[in-house]
Amino acid sequence: MQFGMYLVDNGLLSTQAFYKALKLQMRSRPQLGTLAIETRRLTVKQMFTILQEQCDTPQQLFGEIAIRLGYLTNEDLNQLLEEQARHMASLPDVLVEHGFLSAEVVNEQYATYRHSSRQAEPELELTNA
Repeated sequence: MQFGMYLVDNGLLSTQAFYKALKLQMRSRPQLGTLAIETRRLTVKQMFTILQEQCDTPQQLFGEIAIRLGYLTNEDLNQLLEEQARHMASLPDVLVEHGFLSAEVVNEQYATYRHSSRQAEPELELTNA
């Protein structure tokens, strides 16, 4: 997310394009229920029970319902969320794949961003000392 804000701040990406790219990135995440079934933490029947509950209480998250029903533990949920994040497309990949920026621009800007982030770290440490 910080890299995306860097691109916006440097005029390489509009705020609107950044928002669209973030939405696309979030859509690339596998659904939690699917991961839970693939990793054998839930059965299909349990997943449908959770989804039915979620229809009745849409403000509750899938994982919260699964824990409340005793289908998942907090540890199970945390592991699934970590796996879900690992399977999500990176923002640079989304930017290139959907034509927001070319691979060359993304690679160049990411290198510049990483370099500037590393140089800013000692200043932050001195300020906090």
